[in-house]
Parts: sequence; C-alpha cells; structure tokens
Amino acid sequence: MGSKTPDLAQLMPFVLRTWMYASGVMFSIPAMLQGKDVPGWLADVLQWNPAAIYMDLVRFALIDDYGSSYLPPHVWAFAVGWAVLAGVVGFVYFWKAEERYGRG
Repeated sequence: MGSKTPDLAQLMPFVLRTWMYASGVMFSIPAMLQGKDVPGWLADVLQWNPAAIYMDLVRFALIDDYGSSYLPPHVWAFAVGWAVLAGVVGFVYFWKAEERYGRG
C-alpha cells in the first residue's frame, strides 16, 4: 500500500508507534486500567488489540512469574482468531495482487 500511496508510507511510522504505545509494550494493560474510570468499550479495544494479545502470550511463555492468572480469559481464542484473519486476508491480498508484483 505504501508503494502506491507515498503519503501513507510517511504516515506509517507514526501509526505503528502509536499502536505500540497503546498495545502495552511498556506496561500491562489490565494493571493500568485497574481502578481507573475507563469506558468499557475502550478497555475492550485495548485488550483485544492483536499486539496486546500476543504480548500477553509471550510474557506468559517467557516470564516465570507471569502465570495464567495474569492472562485475560479471551487471550487464546483471540490469538487464534487474529492469526486466522491475518492469514486469510494476507493470502487473498497477495493472491489478487500477484499480477502487480514480481514482473520486471
């Protein structure tokens, strides 16, 4: 998409940086939301974020003290859902775009 729209290529670093900061890279989302008056939909969006889902799973796999009690109950279902969605969307996108790339 960035090759077709140069302005989008300039915008992507800012979008990805904002996504990183909203995904709980530097903090735990449930810990930051605890005791705060945050709308329910905003808390759901932050916790259903694919980057936040996979970071929770990586913390669970690599940190000994990060047990399953720290994982939200939806984490495995959403991880599988995001993986299937990314696989299907990626497959369809590149399948339809194969005429535009790889040809000199």
